[in-house]
Amino acid sequence: MMKSIKTILSEEDPTPWTGSEATEKLVRDQVEARFGKKEASKFRAKYDARSFREWLKRKKIVNKGEHGLESFVIIEKKNPQTGEVIKKYPKKIWLFHRRQVSPMQ
Repeated sequence: MMKSIKTILSEEDPTPWTGSEATEKLVRDQVEARFGKKEASKFRAKYDARSFREWLKRKKIVNKGEHGLESFVIIEKKNPQTGEVIKKYPKKIWLFHRRQVSPMQ
């Protein structure tokens, strides 16, 4: 069934977040510290926190003076010939909550 343009534009746009409970808790705790318990209880990792570039892609800009929420991703280094994972290591990333951004003008 085809969707209307209005429906498509109003649908939420999830992030590539993979579902780690550790990273969700880490970011949720930071959201609670900055914005309070009410905002932390509404926090949805797949929708509410994105990198600076991801917000730009969605025509939103991080507000001046905002500081990112610290998180991490696991990077896998693979053997080019076999595709076997040789090494895994964490990489620090900075995310911004939806309350830290504004629409571009």
